[in-house]
Amino acid sequence: MTNKTITDNDVIHFLTANTDFFIRHPEQLDALKVSNKNGTVASLVNHQVNVLKERNEHLKSRLATLIGYAEENEKTMSQVFELTLQLSQISHVANVTKHFTRFVKQSFDSDLFKIVVPTYENLKSSASVLCVEDSEVFNQVFSEFMKNNTPICGRLQKDKLEFIFGERAGKIGSTVILPIGLHAQKGLLVFASFDENKFNPEMSTDLLARLSQILDRKLKNTFSSAKEITAQN
Repeated sequence: MTNKTITDNDVIHFLTANTDFFIRHPEQLDALKVSNKNGTVASLVNHQVNVLKERNEHLKSRLATLIGYAEENEKTMSQVFELTLQLSQISHVANVTKHFTRFVKQSFDSDLFKIVVPTYENLKSSASVLCVEDSEVFNQVFSEFMKNNTPICGRLQKDKLEFIFGERAGKIGSTVILPIGLHAQKGLLVFASFDENKFNPEMSTDLLARLSQILDRKLKNTFSSAKEITAQN
């Protein structure tokens, strides 16, 4: 009679064919020894208990994170609603951009922020506002973006960065750019970070798009740009 060495596959096949083995021999569960990721040896039963504890802690952590996100989103949406109420009472375009910029800086983590708009009477370019005087140059630089009419996240081309941020363009690693109005008729919202991984194509822009819509509605319903006034005359 030859001795046959039992392999791992033999054990696996046996247990697969005899799924009630440990029910018939429960004492073997406690006799089995396994080591965890730290190298500590424990019984299979204790090991399973520890695994379940780790999974439970992981789930608790994920739940706490999701709750935190939900609370933060609720807070931000409340602030967006308050911003909408404030803008509805403003009749000066410079105050609109001022309040809007203040809200963005308080609510979003962005190294640089710029509202790019056509020229308006009593509105001047500043650290957070760029009044575009040459619409032809603007249309040329952002023609593809205006045509697609969708937000862009990630790395922005050098000519676009220089148009918006001037000499600070070289420090920018990533951006989010959104149209204000259909095909950016009312301008752009631009968020920029010195970190090239801060804004990426996978991130959601839903909330930022809502901000763009709010500003578009306010500018469209209340103010006329210098170009629009000239066309009307």
